[in-house]
Amino acid sequence: MPTTSSLKLLLDLAQQQTDSLARKLGKLNLHQQEAEKKLKLLLQYRHSYQLHFQNSTEKGIDHIEWLNFIAFMNKLDAAINEQQQAVLYAQNKRIEGGNEFLSCQRKLKSYDTLSQRQQNEENQKQLKLEQKVQDEFASNSFHRDSFLPKGG
Repeated sequence: MPTTSSLKLLLDLAQQQTDSLARKLGKLNLHQQEAEKKLKLLLQYRHSYQLHFQNSTEKGIDHIEWLNFIAFMNKLDAAINEQQQAVLYAQNKRIEGGNEFLSCQRKLKSYDTLSQRQQNEENQKQLKLEQKVQDEFASNSFHRDSFLPKGG
């Protein structure tokens, strides 16, 4: 079993790593939320632009306006596709970060359990030592009292 100082060092390092990964996971969550928000805005913008164009077609549009609309929608669809990829990437990174964080937490819990066991063992040794000292004191006291003259 590792020494107390080694175990304490491992426990401290694992705690620092867990804290660091918790901060990293928070950033990954935020990044994913931002990517999803941007995707939602692009989808809303596409829907809004499409409605606007439909309203314009009722009034009549020329060939150039039609081509411009098609070109713009293609660019918008490409941006949406790219943002969907960014969302997937952010989700995967968050999942990886979450798994890494959970793994580190398990390691920290293991070190903590070992530390508690070691502390319990040391406490038991201390109790036994104290009991031994008390027993020796009682035994010495008994022997002293038995050799003292009675009525003395």
